[in-house]
Amino acid sequence: MESRNLMNQLSAPPNLYGEWRAGFLRTTLYLACAFGLLALVPAVLSSPLIYSIIYGALYMVLVIITFLPASYKVRGVALISLLFGLGILGITETGIIGDARVFMLASIALASLLFSWRAGWVMTACTMIAYIIFGWLILTGTMTITSTNIRVSTLEGWISASTAVLLIAVLIVNAVRLTQSEFIKAESRSQSFLSDLQKERALQEDRIQERTQLLDKRTNQLRAVADVGKSITSYRNLSELLQQTTRLIKENFGYYHVGIFLLDERKQFAVLTATNSEGGLRMLARGHQLKVGETGIVGYVAEAIKARIALDVGEDAVFFNNPDLPNTRSEMALPLVVAGQILGVLDVQSTEPNAFAEEDVATLQILAEQLAVAIQNAKLFSETEKALEASRLAYGEISREAWIKILHEQSRIGYIATPPGITETQPETVEPSLAKAIDTGDLILGDDGLTISVPIKIRGQAIGAIRLKKSEISEAWSQEETNLAVTLSDQLSSALESARLYQDSQQRAARESLVSDISARLSAVTQMDLIVRETVQELGEALGNASVTFQLLDQPNGHTQESGRENGRGKAGA
Repeated sequence: MESRNLMNQLSAPPNLYGEWRAGFLRTTLYLACAFGLLALVPAVLSSPLIYSIIYGALYMVLVIITFLPASYKVRGVALISLLFGLGILGITETGIIGDARVFMLASIALASLLFSWRAGWVMTACTMIAYIIFGWLILTGTMTITSTNIRVSTLEGWISASTAVLLIAVLIVNAVRLTQSEFIKAESRSQSFLSDLQKERALQEDRIQERTQLLDKRTNQLRAVADVGKSITSYRNLSELLQQTTRLIKENFGYYHVGIFLLDERKQFAVLTATNSEGGLRMLARGHQLKVGETGIVGYVAEAIKARIALDVGEDAVFFNNPDLPNTRSEMALPLVVAGQILGVLDVQSTEPNAFAEEDVATLQILAEQLAVAIQNAKLFSETEKALEASRLAYGEISREAWIKILHEQSRIGYIATPPGITETQPETVEPSLAKAIDTGDLILGDDGLTISVPIKIRGQAIGAIRLKKSEISEAWSQEETNLAVTLSDQLSSALESARLYQDSQQRAARESLVSDISARLSAVTQMDLIVRETVQELGEALGNASVTFQLLDQPNGHTQESGRENGRGKAGA
């Protein structure tokens, strides 16, 4: 508010010369009242009665215009008239040689100072006319001066005195004219300088306001970019990531339309993958896609890998012909780039003309880069999940095949835990409740409510079951107890799988050790027949009752060149 008041004061430059005139007139009236009183007393005492009355009346007029409220013009005209009147009285009392000249010159000077040099010329003319009229009257004897101590001047004296007054009046008026002209010029220059200063100040304030608004806009944009970037990092599903990103950009930036295009595998088309607007959803349902490098601003950015702004003017107006987005007036597209590879394009549109500037590109490009990294992470996460799932499936298949082999080769065994100990059983058939739990893979509750059968599952395959039965006097199985039984089954499954893996690793280690030992023995033999004999013998010992045959073929005709066979512990011949 204070700065606005100051600007209002500066916008109306003060009239310095007018203020000086007013102050000068006020000071002159005060001095005239003071010195006029000192001059009035001797004048009243030495002048005739009529003059004394006139002098007193004039002084009263002076006091009235000095202390009573009146306009500047009234006071100035009254003061000049009083001086001119005193000059006329001086002429009638003492003629041309009295104080009349002082009052006349004073009226001329004040007229020039209080009003203008033109007023000074007017008073000079009035003074000369008064001198001519009263000189003619006095010199012709038509009127006589009242003072008896003054000798009547001659015509030459009147002319000489009038010329002297005229000369002094001309000097006074011309000096005041020059002073006023320079003062007015200086005031005009100062006002012009002040006006330029006001314009410059207003321009600077506008610039500051514009910069402040721009800074606020950038701050809000950066805050929104940080918020959106922080939010999108929590999404791992690509479809959910893209859809939530369009929603967050709409909420934080208020754009009319937000669309995310991803390039196809051949990088020939930019395919609309997520959007927030109704028109964009219609485009998404139609499978909207744009040819890279050929169609629209999105196609241009996808090829050039450089952001672009299109406004609803000039050559860019051709881009705004989408019937699904009829209100678009400004559009900006930014490339989604990770490690120099373009993934797609972020397209934002506004209903305001000139809504985007080059400064917006730098700010929103940060968001585009964050989005590109999030898209890349989501894709990698999806690929990792698929690879992990494939590994799980492959390992699960291996595990299931191993357990099928174990169950097929090993006889059915079971254990019953009853007081006072544990008994091993080898039943020919599986009890119905256990069989049902194994077949369905679900927990089976008996009809009496005291028996439950829990399947033992490894990689989704049931390899056995546990039957738990309470005593006749116990309560039925509670949810907490059945959860405990399921947990026990899971732990048992893990333990069995660990035991199988340990057994497999032991067998694999034994095989590798056997191969290593045979290789070490063979490397110590240098003759071919001994190598063949040692190989057959070692294999025979390793494989037990297996029959081992070793043959060397004549390569050109394929006939047997050497052969050896062994049974039992192995025997080789050539």
